[in-house]
Amino acid sequence: MRKFLLAGVATLGAVGFAGVASAQAPSGFMQGQAPITPTGGPSYVNNNNNYQAPALPGPVANPTPGTIVIHVNGKVEVDFQGVWSSADQRAVTAPAGSPGAAAVPAGAPTPAGTILGNNGTGTVKLDPQAIDSFARLYFGADGMATNGLRYGAAIEIRQNFTGQISNAGSSGASGYSSLETLFVRRAFTYVAGEQWGLLRVGQADGVIGIFDNGVTTFQFLPSGNLNGGDLQGNAPQNATVPFFALAQAGNEYGNAKLVYLSPQIAGFDFGFQYAPNTSNGNGLGGSNNALNGSIIGAGTGTGLSCAVANSGCPTLSSGPGSLDGSRAMNQTVLGVRYQGAFSGLGVLAYGAWEFSGHADYSGPASTTAAGAANLGLVTGSKFTGNYDGLNFGSGGLALTYAGFTVGGNIIGGRLNGQLALTPQGGAPEVAYLLGAKYVAGPFTVGVVAEHGDYQGAQQMTGLTQRRARGIDAGLSYTVAPGYTVWAEYMYQDIYQGGVNMISGALASNANNDIKSQGVMIGNVVNF
Repeated sequence: MRKFLLAGVATLGAVGFAGVASAQAPSGFMQGQAPITPTGGPSYVNNNNNYQAPALPGPVANPTPGTIVIHVNGKVEVDFQGVWSSADQRAVTAPAGSPGAAAVPAGAPTPAGTILGNNGTGTVKLDPQAIDSFARLYFGADGMATNGLRYGAAIEIRQNFTGQISNAGSSGASGYSSLETLFVRRAFTYVAGEQWGLLRVGQADGVIGIFDNGVTTFQFLPSGNLNGGDLQGNAPQNATVPFFALAQAGNEYGNAKLVYLSPQIAGFDFGFQYAPNTSNGNGLGGSNNALNGSIIGAGTGTGLSCAVANSGCPTLSSGPGSLDGSRAMNQTVLGVRYQGAFSGLGVLAYGAWEFSGHADYSGPASTTAAGAANLGLVTGSKFTGNYDGLNFGSGGLALTYAGFTVGGNIIGGRLNGQLALTPQGGAPEVAYLLGAKYVAGPFTVGVVAEHGDYQGAQQMTGLTQRRARGIDAGLSYTVAPGYTVWAEYMYQDIYQGGVNMISGALASNANNDIKSQGVMIGNVVNF
């Protein structure tokens, strides 16, 4: 068993758990002085103590019986980017009754493409370049009881952002920065024992995210590459390709869940995951208010409001809203992973099956005029307001030798984009990702591409489906411990017949294909 464990450690070493080694500080050291010289890199919320049943060697110190290791780390990232897309310039319409609005008959629905808070009708054009900066904080504790039980907790805090509104009285920069807030992205506790496994509970990564850890999905740049990376996120949302592979994606780890990982046996370990819904239980009675800037017709969510039982409840089991049936229930995952090394060849392979229940649509039938209007149907649509539960398979493979890593990831079944439910009768999702990278000392260079076919707009069920493609390439250089610079290029392309990919309008032959591309130069300091 020891042989296979060490082989697994070698494979994980290619992944690179980042962390700063912790140790007991000698007594009497003065404030501001480092009691030891830090080694390794920064520690994030996931580290070598809480990712597998055994405590692995790594940058975060393994606790000894009766001790606890506490680590406080962070990162600040700043980059310059330029992004161009098909949605950089478009015509907008003001809401009915607002100054400068076009005449809209009383009682008529607000046209798709209308921007709430806008009081003019005309052309909007975006400037491509920007300087981005963000900060994150990572807190963790890894302990061991005197009987050998390992335990701990981790917290990830991120900086939140909002848009800056035009202001005739000032630049608006001060008001904008005061709206930047902090929020908890991950928060979980764990207990573990090498002989019986590891149990993680809370808002944290599931089986897919843990098993992949960014390896077979080639998240090799500080920006995150195709996983909602900083460059990708600067394109208009309709021009952003979903990250189909899910690993380390917010939609995969953002809900509260239970995850169990078995001990490693001959290089294999097994995983189980369960989540009752797609939220955190502490938010079940919260509220969610509409914000200016929301785009009518662009696909709004059902919200989190649940002061009383209504369509916005995260625990919804049925409702009459057009999107109520899209709520997932009892999300469950089963998976298996293999890690090993053979004559210098590192192998990481995993497979997972995910399934769930779903809420029921209780509104008027789609075959009636009221139902068709409620669901926003177009002529010929087979959408009934009902959805299938999640039911898909996912897997990845990465091979590493002499600094080169090649591999890929595939996912397919009943899901729509990134963990959304597929409407009944809608097209299944089939997506794959391929990548390669080379690491030589402080240098990393690589490329990753993905392609996915999925239903897309639910109102187009039985008519058309969506296709999305993306490619990302870049190189990074570690200048000094904790300091990395990189350059990146990304191209994205999304198509669905009958859907205006810019305005969201349906039964439209305009703008069915939307494209974006961008470049970024960035630097990050991890501490």
